[in-house]
Amino acid sequence: MANLGELSMRKTLIALAVLGMSAGFAHAQSNVTIYGVVDTGYVKQTGRDLRMGANEDNRLGFRGTEDLGGGLKATFQLERRFEVYDGTLGNKGQPTYRYHQGDSSPDWGGQTTIGLSGDWGAVRLGRINELTTETIRRFDPFNQFSVGSMIYSTQRTARIDNTIRYDSPKWSGFSFGATYSLGANAKNENTGGRDHDGYGINLSYGNGPLSLTGNWSRVADSDKSYVWNMAGAYKFGAVKLSLLYEKTNDKGFRARYTSGRNWGLESGPDAISTKGKTDNWLLGLTADVGPGQLGASVSYFRIKNEAINTRDLVSADKSRNNMKYALGYTYNLSKRTSVYAIASYTDYKSENVGLFYTGLKRESVTGMQVGMTHKF
Repeated sequence: MANLGELSMRKTLIALAVLGMSAGFAHAQSNVTIYGVVDTGYVKQTGRDLRMGANEDNRLGFRGTEDLGGGLKATFQLERRFEVYDGTLGNKGQPTYRYHQGDSSPDWGGQTTIGLSGDWGAVRLGRINELTTETIRRFDPFNQFSVGSMIYSTQRTARIDNTIRYDSPKWSGFSFGATYSLGANAKNENTGGRDHDGYGINLSYGNGPLSLTGNWSRVADSDKSYVWNMAGAYKFGAVKLSLLYEKTNDKGFRARYTSGRNWGLESGPDAISTKGKTDNWLLGLTADVGPGQLGASVSYFRIKNEAINTRDLVSADKSRNNMKYALGYTYNLSKRTSVYAIASYTDYKSENVGLFYTGLKRESVTGMQVGMTHKF
């Protein structure tokens, strides 16, 4: 006959076995991944003090799925942005792009979504990556981060709120996506007709060494401004060449945020306006060199049709053709940890064009950036 100690031990083992089976069952039904990026370093640009900044946005994220049966899954993603150098929320100074300009640093600055996925594709709702930006940035050797990033459209943002997005599966390398975003719903307020919804569409191809993408989008409450772009890349062994073009028609409502200032909504004789059209070209190269990757790009961007500011100080001959050059190297210390060094030079041709893009009245800007990245 078993004594009390043996009975107690058996009960403990049975309880642990039941708990283990329950945990295994729960794990089979759902899967949650914790991921993140920790990055910081030093940045020095012409006309500005040495500061700390990141090459890639710092984030802490939670991504999960639940198997609903029949090939259907429930999905969610929650992502918080932050700054390593001072511990505050990330994406400071970035606009929300609503008629009412609210808190520009939301608590969850990355994607916050819930949705469904299956063999037919995926649908997500919430705060979501804008297709136009997510797809085109892959053709910039610097992924549109750091001082090396291309000069891109005033009509693009990393994420869009109040949005539903569909992503198709791939068919022989082809895929497409679409988004629909709700506007501010401010019909009883003096919005000047800017209350409207937004939408975008993407078509991409990726198979072997060749990749292509094309986008058209209109951001909600942007006075019906729009942007379209297209890009292609081909990989020759360890070297990849890319070419990108972007066209913007900015009708003047969307605020231009530069250095924490809302240039687009200021008033007075020196107020900056985004109204006008831009053409951006980028030729990029990435190459595997040693234990890391070399990146280089040449950008051409052109402003036309509208004055840069209300005094019309920028002449047509001097303001239209601008160039940017960037070179950088990322050294991989491991699969998750790397160090980087990036340099760039931008020739704005005019102090007022420099003011429009940087907040400083300078015809040219040189940028240097070094730092360290860890991904988990």
